Amino acid sequence: MSISRICSGAEAEFIRAVTATSTAFDGIEGCLQRHVLRQQGSSGETVFITFVEWASEAAIQKAREAAAAKHAEMKLNPREMFQRLGIKADLGNFVPARGLPA
Repeated sequence: MSISRICSGAEAEFIRAVTATSTAFDGIEGCLQRHVLRQQGSSGETVFITFVEWASEAAIQKAREAAAAKHAEMKLNPREMFQRLGIKADLGNFVPARGLPA
């Protein structure tokens, strides 16, 4: 999952990159669901949450490899793009919290 805070001028490029990257996951076994959610922030930025649920660690590894290959094909360096566009991103992998309801 990633949470990205984006100023209005960067939104179109970010959406193009997320859409193109997402196609790398097409057909990967173990992709249970994927969503891109959007919220207008109170201070003018747009907040995006990109959420992909995978069935296993093996599926996550395949997704990482597919995303890296897609980024290479696109000549896209996500970190550079985030820095250039002033995108604040919190990237990470989350696992179910034991003892809490799903």
